Amino acid sequence: MKFFTTTKIALVLLVAVFTGCAVSTKTKQLNTEGSMALQAGDYSKALAAYEEIITLAESNSKQAKPEVYQSAGVAAWNLKQTDKAIGYLEKVKQADGAVPATFSTLAMAYNDIDNLSKEINHLESYVERYPTGEEIGEVRRQLFIAYVESENWEPAALVWEKLDQEAMGQEQYLTGYLKASRKQENAKQCDVLAGKLIKLNKSNLEALEYLADKHYWLAENSYLREMKAYEKNRTNKQYKQLLAAFKIANVNYKTSRDYYEKLYKLSPQASYANYLGNIYTRLENKSKAAYYYKLSKK
Repeated sequence: MKFFTTTKIALVLLVAVFTGCAVSTKTKQLNTEGSMALQAGDYSKALAAYEEIITLAESNSKQAKPEVYQSAGVAAWNLKQTDKAIGYLEKVKQADGAVPATFSTLAMAYNDIDNLSKEINHLESYVERYPTGEEIGEVRRQLFIAYVESENWEPAALVWEKLDQEAMGQEQYLTGYLKASRKQENAKQCDVLAGKLIKLNKSNLEALEYLADKHYWLAENSYLREMKAYEKNRTNKQYKQLLAAFKIANVNYKTSRDYYEKLYKLSPQASYANYLGNIYTRLENKSKAAYYYKLSKK
């Protein structure tokens, strides 16, 4: 009886060893197939191989190696299976097996599902962990745009300083930096950026709006200041100064008008129409002022 029990145990152990060897061999084979498919860009085949490895591991109450989940996540992302990609790549992080592509791919995936906070978190993690990483340039570009979209103006300005020269000359990034600079009230920087953007695209809304706004308030502040001075001191000298100021203000009003009219044609917003109503009021064109005030109520 004792001999039978010992033999039975030995057989069970032998079967377990052979089963383990078989699983190990199968895993190695699938890993090779997955790796070759991934390198060849056959993401469907790669994902199938890696998911089989994951199934084999989990059927034995284990986890596959982090690199398997990493490769599965990358393959899933390239197949536009965003949720699956996120699930696998988050497991890589949980297993402390993250590599640069873990964070950059997760950032793109969270961008795809419009989760801006998690996108920013993963982009920031990449920049902090891998400042000389292979994808650092593209990651900084994405982080800059994400900061602008989330209205994180100061971080956006800091990232701008580290963008590559090519990005600094592109409309998308210049527009973002102009937005940040306007919010930070950096007039000199705004003038430079608006000039560059108008050269790139005469219909850039952000640049047109900045220039329209700039000339409007130059005119309006001058008009109000000189009117107040004249009301306080109604002398001939003060009146001549008022007329001289009006001439300069009118030039700025007309410049602002031209920008706002172009803006309204490109993007008919009520605020643009209201500014035009104000400008035509100052220019003493009652019919045009009434026309734009009416549009601003729509």
